[in-house]
Amino acid sequence: MTPDPTANEHDRAIAPPTPDPAQVKADLLAAETSAWEVARPVFTKWCASCHTKAGKKAAKKKLDHFDMDPYPPGGHHAGTIGFTIRDVLGITGKKPKMPSDKPGSVKGDDLAKIKAWTDTWETSEKAGAHQAVAPDRHDH
Repeated sequence: MTPDPTANEHDRAIAPPTPDPAQVKADLLAAETSAWEVARPVFTKWCASCHTKAGKKAAKKKLDHFDMDPYPPGGHHAGTIGFTIRDVLGITGKKPKMPSDKPGSVKGDDLAKIKAWTDTWETSEKAGAHQAVAPDRHDH
């Protein structure tokens, strides 16, 4: 049987277009920002007192670690913030360290909203959608 010489043309004609990398990154960042907006009230409830400039317990050292005033968050954990938040809240199975006055108190729907944001953050990070950030200079 002779191969069909038009098969390749036909396959190319119905093949989906190659996604635009810039659009893919923009879509990932939009999903991440949307998840942040859902999680923001949880961060405000549990983290803002230490990790915003207006927080009652804010201090330079705390803001240098994690500053949730801007988005994306700042601080020297910015390049690993999704992973770091998972660790300090116990999402990864490690013993929770935060909030500092009640470690392990972020639970249920609150924790699920933060995890959903960290999942979208990680997807964006792995796809290279985030701007390069200096490596985390802090030993945990």
